[in-house]
Amino acid sequence: MLGFSLAGFLCAALAVLKLTSEGHWSWWRVLLPLWLVLGHNILYVTVGLVWIYLAEYGAKGQEATIRQDHDPYGYQLGGMLCFFIFLDNLLKQIEGPRNTVWFGFSSVRWGLILVFGILSVACQPLYWSDVVRVGDRGTRGE
Repeated sequence: MLGFSLAGFLCAALAVLKLTSEGHWSWWRVLLPLWLVLGHNILYVTVGLVWIYLAEYGAKGQEATIRQDHDPYGYQLGGMLCFFIFLDNLLKQIEGPRNTVWFGFSSVRWGLILVFGILSVACQPLYWSDVVRVGDRGTRGE
C-alpha cells in the first residue's frame, strides 16, 4: 500500500511541476511513478502465480513451501529499477529524446529498452526461486 501512496504523491508533485514550470513534460511522464508501481506489481503477481503453480505441480510428490522471512527483496528492488529504466527509455522513444543525464542508461535505443525489459522480468524468477522451495519442509512457518 505504501508503494501506491508514494506513487500517487510523486504523480501529484510531478503534475504540479508540469503545470507550473516544466510544461514540456507529457502526461505519460507525469504518471510514470504510477505506471512503474502498477507494471511492476502486475509482473510480480503474474510471475509469482506461474512460479507457484510450476513448483506445486511440477514437483513429483514433493511439497512446495514458502519461506516466511523476507530476505530476497534485493531482487525486487533491482527488478523495479530495471523496470523504471525500461519505462523511461520507452517513453523517450515514443516522445522523442530529451537532454537528460542518465549515465548511458537513457540512450533511447531499442536494444537497451529490450535489455532492461528482460532484466526486469528476469529478477522475478530469481526472487520467487528464493521464496518458494520444493521439498524443503524445514522452512515452513506455521
